Amino acid sequence: MSGNKVPQKGKRQTRVLLIGDDMRSFLASARSLGRLGVEIHAAPFDWHAPALASKYIKQVHYLPRVGSWTKSWLSSIQGLQEKHKYDLVIPCCERSLLPLYAQRDRLSGVKIAHPGDLAMTQFFDKIETRDLANSLDIPVAKGEAVDSGSRADLLVERYGLPLMLKARRSYSAQSLEVRGDVVAIKSKAALERALAAIDDENAYFVEQIFPQAGEASGLGVSVAARDGKIISAFQHRRITEKPGGGSSSVRISEALDADLLDAVTRLSEAVRLNGLAMYEFRQSVDSGEWVLLEVNARPWGSMPLPLALGIDFPAMFLDVHLPEKRVFKTDYREGIVGRNLMLSLIHYMEDKERSNRYFPLFAISETLKHMWRCARRVEVSDSFVWDDLRPALFEYVALGGRFLRRSKWFKQGKPERRVLPSRRDDQQYVSLGVEHQLDSQFDKQPEKDRKVS
Repeated sequence: MSGNKVPQKGKRQTRVLLIGDDMRSFLASARSLGRLGVEIHAAPFDWHAPALASKYIKQVHYLPRVGSWTKSWLSSIQGLQEKHKYDLVIPCCERSLLPLYAQRDRLSGVKIAHPGDLAMTQFFDKIETRDLANSLDIPVAKGEAVDSGSRADLLVERYGLPLMLKARRSYSAQSLEVRGDVVAIKSKAALERALAAIDDENAYFVEQIFPQAGEASGLGVSVAARDGKIISAFQHRRITEKPGGGSSSVRISEALDADLLDAVTRLSEAVRLNGLAMYEFRQSVDSGEWVLLEVNARPWGSMPLPLALGIDFPAMFLDVHLPEKRVFKTDYREGIVGRNLMLSLIHYMEDKERSNRYFPLFAISETLKHMWRCARRVEVSDSFVWDDLRPALFEYVALGGRFLRRSKWFKQGKPERRVLPSRRDDQQYVSLGVEHQLDSQFDKQPEKDRKVS
């Protein structure tokens, strides 16, 4: 791994505010930009996140909780900008990107790294994404918008069972606390109950399972683009996912598929993508046919794999939004496994079909095997990198603490009880008695609701 790049004498060091705290997109971005010599400040949701231990983070700013105190959170971002003069503010997730983008015209001097106006409209709404793909003759799974008046029998007749019921948006600027549901519906009765429970008539759609028969695998094509023109692209295939579906803990790099890259190129050009995006596909193992599932037009969870292989998406993101024109590597090694060891261990621990009695031995065994494969250069780690070990070590300690607490609750015959760090930190912030001191254009609004409209 390369070390810090020293700024040229007389030239002001680039300063960036990263918003987030996860061990994947946020930490990968901090490491990448830190190695370039960029001064990194962090604004986390979880004040105790292991990623904040990275040596590349110069300052951590503890802000009010976005969602509960969104106007005050925006006030704090404005205050940080006025004090530190950031060259760029990079939201690493939708919870921070959406409110910043919604209020971009009222944040003075804040340059927000977003993918462009069209991409914000088309890629953060799954129905809009599907409509755009259809207009470009890019295959998507069959489906339609639904509401509480939709008939379950007709939907089952059209799309079969099981089918997916999805929220059209993962988050919205009006609802930053609750992630939109994605539910596998296995019976007509379950679908009837789900439809009856819909309280927002324009928020959900159903999607046919693809393929209807046989196995499928998840693919991701990641790109950086400037005004719709792709700078670099990378493809991976999911190997291991969370039981029951969800985030991928193990993935492998592979050669770019010409058809997938063509679809990604047309989509990127259509929205004039100006930043980063990861296009998610699902491919039939038997036929090779594929469909587009969704687009993540912001830093994404599997970013550590391309970064470890020299495809530096965070640096490209910086270049797109600042007057830099670096030359980037575009080729990479195929067949290299990227593993999020902690996520693999958490998935094992949370699997209800397994006993946790031997979890410590399993964790030690998996760690040693992972380190051996990394030493042989056939595998790379999301969190363990030699030039920045502290985040991974802190994460390992946090996992051990969770295992001990989980074991204690189970011995008492109770389910695991977890206190969300963000809620604890929010209470701590309010208890300091300084929330009322935050003075900004947002807090002077007469509305009682603190959430951004």
